[in-house]
Amino acid sequence: MLARITPGPAGFDIRTFECPACNFVDPIAVELVDPMRSAKTLAWFQSELRAPT
Repeated sequence: MLARITPGPAGFDIRTFECPACNFVDPIAVELVDPMRSAKTLAWFQSELRAPT
């Protein structure tokens, strides 16, 4: 489960996951991306998404 989020190097967060059953700890660096500018969101905007008529 996600245990904590801490600041990492510029443009990244460190997300630490911990397993309560075995005490395994896995820190992962995650790039900070504006969700509205992510590749998946931009592709969605450029798809056939249209306002209702």
